[in-house]
Amino acid sequence: MKAVVLAGGEGNRLKPLTYKRPKPLMPVAGRPCIDYVLQALASSGFHEIVVTTAYMSDALIKSIGDGLGYNASILYSFEENPAGTAGAVRRVGNFFDESFVVSMGDILCDVDFKALYDFHKRKGAAVTIALTEVEDPTQYGVVGLDSNGRIAKFKEKPKKEEAFSNLVNAGIYVLEPEVLEFVPPDQKFDFAKDLFPKLMSKGLGLYGSRIEGVWMDIGQPHDLWKASVAIVTRQGKPLRLPGVISEGPVILDPTAHVEDGVRIGGPSYIGPAVLLKKGSVIDNSCLHEGARVESNATIEKSLVLEGSTIGSSAQVVDSVVSRDCVIGEGARIVSSIIGEGMTVRAGSKLENATVSLPPR
Repeated sequence: MKAVVLAGGEGNRLKPLTYKRPKPLMPVAGRPCIDYVLQALASSGFHEIVVTTAYMSDALIKSIGDGLGYNASILYSFEENPAGTAGAVRRVGNFFDESFVVSMGDILCDVDFKALYDFHKRKGAAVTIALTEVEDPTQYGVVGLDSNGRIAKFKEKPKKEEAFSNLVNAGIYVLEPEVLEFVPPDQKFDFAKDLFPKLMSKGLGLYGSRIEGVWMDIGQPHDLWKASVAIVTRQGKPLRLPGVISEGPVILDPTAHVEDGVRIGGPSYIGPAVLLKKGSVIDNSCLHEGARVESNATIEKSLVLEGSTIGSSAQVVDSVVSRDCVIGEGARIVSSIIGEGMTVRAGSKLENATVSLPPR
């Protein structure tokens, strides 16, 4: 079985975190976001995968490779001119001669793609859209189903008063190759905004199926934290380490070094070569490879990405610190985003701030 993963977007809502890293490679509990999608596809029996890429494609290809690590064969399609989600799939349409799966590569996704595929075949659908329930449907395509699972109505990013359901498009589809004939070759064309309304107007069979498992949109920096915590909640275990006070689920890499007197409240992720010095407090947070937390520093409901240092007695609360940053001694950062390679001076106080250099 075959699949295509769309991984060409710039991740505008995640900026400045995506100035130097494509959104599908943003880390979620130690793994690139797209890694969860590819693993779930391969585990569901989809071993021939095309990845479409545009923004920072070299980094993406280097990270994923040829697919052998996923027990899959991965080919790449480079988009010099973005063609929209449906347009990108149309460009690789010759690869598909039977029903195939499409997934966005920038969502956190660990679902049973085979179950969705089987539903599609049972219904004899032209398109099957994976559906999930969310609290705020205004940022998604809202779907209404009839009693047979057929899509009766569809509204892309409705206003609050227009949202007739909390059931939304999860960015995962099963398609028949023939539907790509409705995608024009010479213009930008999206699935939700353009193709699905067009197919519905022509009476083709569009169905929706609720998915089970982990699914989260990673549209904004805080979503990245929520996704990481969701994974740790699912996969973490209580931590029992001499001299360390801990409660709740934790994922601790064996190469991390945790000194006596550290407190860790789960769910928390402590990645490879992380150093936690005496008296530091990690609460509901994720620290990625090579991060360093000096003595008596506190990190709460936050992400600290690779290679960053949090100075002694500093506080990082409800924030994201990107790669290779230095947060000075005694600094306090609340509800803020610190871009890659930035230094926050000792004693600084930041709240609801974004600190970053513009992209080069």
